[in-house]
Amino acid sequence: MSNRRLVQFVGLLACGALLAAAALRMPRINAGRVKLNIMGSESPLENTPPEYVFYIQVFGAFRGLIADIAFIRAESLKQAGRFYDAMQLHEWICALQPHFPAVWEYAAWNMSWNISVTTFTPQERWNWVYNGVKLLRDRGIQFNPRAINLYKQLAWTFNNKMGDTTDEFHYAYKCQWAWRMHLLLGPPPDPLAGADRENLVREISSLQSLGLLEEAGRKTFEQNQERLRRLAEARGLPAELPQLPTATTRPGPPELSEARIAQWAEVQRLREIQQAPDTLAELYQREPATRRLVAALRPLGIEINDEPLSEDTYWVERGLAFAFFQPYRALAEREGTRAQVMRRRTTAYAQQARMQSLDEILGISAGDPAGRALVRFLQKKVLREVYKLDPTLMIELVENFGAMDWRTVDSQALYWVARGLIAGGETVNRFGHDKTNTARILFFCLRNLFLRGHVVFEPNPEAIHQSYLNLTRDLNFIAAMNRAYLEYGPLFDPDTGGTGGAGGTYRGGHVNFLTEAIRLLYLAGREDEAAYYYQVLRETYPLTVAGQPNPAFDKSLRDFVLDSFRESLLAPSSRDILIVIEGFLLRAFEELAAGNLTSYTRYTQVAREYHDSYMREKRADPLTKRVWLKEFDQLQIDSFAAWLLRPSPAEAATLHKVHLWRNAPVILRQAVYDDLLPLLKSECEFFEFDVAKAFPEPPAMDEYRRQHPRRAEPEPEPEVRTLPRAQQ
Repeated sequence: MSNRRLVQFVGLLACGALLAAAALRMPRINAGRVKLNIMGSESPLENTPPEYVFYIQVFGAFRGLIADIAFIRAESLKQAGRFYDAMQLHEWICALQPHFPAVWEYAAWNMSWNISVTTFTPQERWNWVYNGVKLLRDRGIQFNPRAINLYKQLAWTFNNKMGDTTDEFHYAYKCQWAWRMHLLLGPPPDPLAGADRENLVREISSLQSLGLLEEAGRKTFEQNQERLRRLAEARGLPAELPQLPTATTRPGPPELSEARIAQWAEVQRLREIQQAPDTLAELYQREPATRRLVAALRPLGIEINDEPLSEDTYWVERGLAFAFFQPYRALAEREGTRAQVMRRRTTAYAQQARMQSLDEILGISAGDPAGRALVRFLQKKVLREVYKLDPTLMIELVENFGAMDWRTVDSQALYWVARGLIAGGETVNRFGHDKTNTARILFFCLRNLFLRGHVVFEPNPEAIHQSYLNLTRDLNFIAAMNRAYLEYGPLFDPDTGGTGGAGGTYRGGHVNFLTEAIRLLYLAGREDEAAYYYQVLRETYPLTVAGQPNPAFDKSLRDFVLDSFRESLLAPSSRDILIVIEGFLLRAFEELAAGNLTSYTRYTQVAREYHDSYMREKRADPLTKRVWLKEFDQLQIDSFAAWLLRPSPAEAATLHKVHLWRNAPVILRQAVYDDLLPLLKSECEFFEFDVAKAFPEPPAMDEYRRQHPRRAEPEPEPEVRTLPRAQQ
């Protein structure tokens, strides 16, 4: 008996010693978890809702085991295609382990990527994709504010799932998000509206860039040096380490460039929102007249208070989104093209009455400062509480990267990447284990904003996925991309090879990007900026990879632009040159539809130069007449007609044609009007557009018809009769 008690006593002592030893290891384990960003909070009950506290306290240490069993079961259900049942289990897993980031990340990914593709309508697909966004944004990040993987997953959903074209409903996703931000913020401000040049220069010069890109890779550069040093020591060789590149001092882009002006204007708008009051009491103190406005809005069903605002209460039929912001946006913005060309009015009588009442209360048309203050207060409240967007960080991003249209999904991806780097402890000054993937997403976002950051959006409230959304290049992001190459490239390239610029790895990409940027700026009529980046290109890469002077850069800006297009046309055939000309004209009409008249003119000029250069050579040899091209004006008319003849699977495509028709030169519209009117009329009838408003007859058509009579219809061929067999 004594031996048994002795064994028990020794066992208890051993157990206590092991527990004590384990407890001594906990600080180091927790420090490691913090370093790896897998520890959401110091306390598992901190900021945790009651229902989650219940699960944590009831199941205690068994939560992990129960979660493991549920996870295995959820995987089995997913493999069997029972995504909804698997999703319910994931909800329980999140409730059991709210401070374990991986469960939130997986559940959101399952919603946005797996369950969404089992649905077949744009609205259903969007609901599941956006459910994944809200799960991360509103709940997962709330419980795990330092978990950088949640921010990255959220950014990747915006950047890849919504932004790329791999999902057939990507256009619907872009429209849905644009609609949300359009109601709240509207389009970017007009940077030159009421601007004084002297004040504009002073204000723009006061903008302070945060230098985030310059600092981002220094830690990585130091890590690369340490790795090379250890490798050299292990081999007994002297360490030849790359040196931190020194920044080349160059004059900046023109002081009043479009990019700087747009950046300044967006910062001013966001700063107004940022500086708005946080509470109604503070709002009443600053603008006493707003108390009367808030009271006057109550009979309209618009309740404004300091209670927390969720998206479920904001985005309902009688919520602020539709009761306040939709009529406000209709008052603040000019009527869209769709509303102008519809055969019947799209705004219901009740909506018109609400708009009128709202205008009388807020004084939107009259520019009442109290009404403006109330709008800014609500915009700040919705940004922070509904969409979890911090105006301060939005300003910082604009100051660092340039003006962005917040209606694009790529602007949201960039925001959440930046916020994750800061919140996760891996700021752009202190990259850790996730630096490579994070930097990659930053590049993706900037590239996409450059390619499709300029937005023309006209919502169709009855079917948002059928809205008119035209995404074109935003040349204002050239500066951010160039800076990213120059400052990220050398820092993340472990062996620059002494090439300078963006380093050996990124040299080719940087040269190609600058060449494209110079062409686009030149064709957009922004020659000062094109000349600046041409100077950057020549100073950064004066030598080829072989170390020889680069002859491609020893020419004027105009010749460089034209020659960069001609490189692939050493001895073009008539078909090759025609493809090139039609490509330029197609791009010209795309720019014209977006309202970029200067770009349209420059693209057309380049197409004409190619045509004239080719024909000048061919006309010198009479034997080549068979490969002559049509006159350029006729080619332009044919391309214009072909552009309008493209099928319109949705009304947004027809609206695209309406935009082009409104901006097109009269001579082009006159040349195709009679031939295309029957097709345009049937297209308008299908979408209930008024053809006379959508495609009005060009002026002076009677005179044009007299001078350019349409080709007569061919006479019918004589009927061929067959003699009876007996007469043959």
